Amino acid sequence: ENKRPPGDDALTIAGGVPRRVEIAPHAGVRSDEAQAMAAYRAVLEVAKDAPQRPEVMRRLADLEMDLADRKAADGGATPDYKAAVAQYEQVLREHPNAPGNDRVLYQIARAQEQGGDLDAALRTLSRIAKDYPDTMHRDEVHFRRGELLFATRDYAGAGEAYATVLRSTEVSPFTERALYMRGWSLFKQGRLEEGLEPFFKVLDLKLGSRPSPGPDPLAHLTRADRELLEDTHRVMSLALASLQGPASIGKYVTSQDPADVRRGYEHRVYVELAELYLKQDRPKDAADTLAFYARLRPLATPAPELLARVIEIHETKGFPTLALDAKRDFVVRYGRTSEFRQANAEGWAAAQPRV
Repeated sequence: ENKRPPGDDALTIAGGVPRRVEIAPHAGVRSDEAQAMAAYRAVLEVAKDAPQRPEVMRRLADLEMDLADRKAADGGATPDYKAAVAQYEQVLREHPNAPGNDRVLYQIARAQEQGGDLDAALRTLSRIAKDYPDTMHRDEVHFRRGELLFATRDYAGAGEAYATVLRSTEVSPFTERALYMRGWSLFKQGRLEEGLEPFFKVLDLKLGSRPSPGPDPLAHLTRADRELLEDTHRVMSLALASLQGPASIGKYVTSQDPADVRRGYEHRVYVELAELYLKQDRPKDAADTLAFYARLRPLATPAPELLARVIEIHETKGFPTLALDAKRDFVVRYGRTSEFRQANAEGWAAAQPRV
């Protein structure tokens, strides 16, 4: 006789009647900042000497800061950053030597800046830089000091703040922007030659990587990167035009190695300077700038393109004799027996329709 153990004839999951089980959605844990803040204040009332008191005070200040940030983001009620500042300052008064006070000051500076009190924010950032030189927020502190000093037209102070960021041994999220603003700070002081070096370093970062394949070598750059690149070229061209024009560029591209980062993009510097001259109705200077590059780098791939642009400028601006001279020069440089053909077969082939 085949006997089953007791209960073995019960319905199984597979063999039983399907049942529908309704599970009500969970409402989640409700975050009530007001309630949390009240709880922290209650703790502070009774924990006068507790070792956790500084941390509780910081958390209460952080909640005040978060509340103000959210109001600012929503665009509704006017955010009250003063409450956060007051709470953080209380932490410093009661616990002046507590670990992490550099972060407290950092938050005070941010609240002051967000609240529109830029002078107070600058004083707080300067205090952090003096009292906590090794803070984890070091680069941002000096960068924000630079931004505030630049806004008040203290270009020398701003330049030094940006330079402090750049003296860091590690590349930070502020390095690129600090280079750009360091260049601007020097430009505003009339220190044009010094200012060009940080601008060239911005180009090193943006144009030194492998270009995108296809007709647009900058396709890999984001919109923000392209805008930064355009602005950098613009101010560089203004500085070069106030110096010796194309003759001032070579100082910053000293390598004789064609594979050098700057050798790879230097023709763009000449092109941008020429475009500035054209906007200033100085076509002769524009053509001379492009021809300068063609003479300087006669075997470089971009040389025929820039010399062809010289011909176009002379033709469109009504200088037929200069255009004819440029055409003769073009044929000599890129003709069948030219040195360029032997040194740069690909570039020579691209130049042949114009020849």
